[in-house]
Amino acid sequence: MIAFAGRPAAAGAVFVLLSGCGSVQTDDLKYFQILKQSIAHSFDGGGISRDQAAATAYASLGFRLDGGPETMLVLATDTNGQELWTSGSHVVLLTQNGRVIRTTGLPHDLASLTPMRGPSLPAPATALEGPSLNNLAADFPDIGSYSVPIVCRLAAKGQETITILGQPIATIRVDEDCESFKPTWRFRNSYWLDAQTKFVWRSLQHIHPKGDTLDIEILRPPG
Repeated sequence: MIAFAGRPAAAGAVFVLLSGCGSVQTDDLKYFQILKQSIAHSFDGGGISRDQAAATAYASLGFRLDGGPETMLVLATDTNGQELWTSGSHVVLLTQNGRVIRTTGLPHDLASLTPMRGPSLPAPATALEGPSLNNLAADFPDIGSYSVPIVCRLAAKGQETITILGQPIATIRVDEDCESFKPTWRFRNSYWLDAQTKFVWRSLQHIHPKGDTLDIEILRPPG
């Protein structure tokens, strides 16, 4: 966990700054150090190498949009389990338990993802205790759709070994089959959880009815 933990104002400032909506004033130099590193480690080529990942001092992830080049994001805040990842390419992801709940700077952004009932979204790890049916709500401002009801079924699918930065990791894959009717949208998210800690090391998540898909892998975990 890095220096911004417990500072919601800083998290909001990152969204404002990187989405190009305005400027921000802060006396926290580490905030600018994080932005500097995220700018220095945004890649135009293929996958991120181990040396490139190691050159960043902060927790980081790599993501691909619709199978494109991999881009590195660094962790800016970790507040009440919500992790905000920033990028010099003006992309920001907000995640919770490995699930993307908000994006900024993508061609089609997810403005929010919330539970229809209950205090929090179901963590992918809950599927290890048995399948569950969950009702979510999402906002997509660019297509004028708000509080879109999405029904999702989480279920564990078995053990799989994945490789990140050349290192094999024993995981359990969890699939999440989802459907909405207005707009009509069916998709499957997949999460690869550490077999021991239940930490989400990799995920494939569909974030928008227009078809935007994020392939995410954790390069350096928080903590």
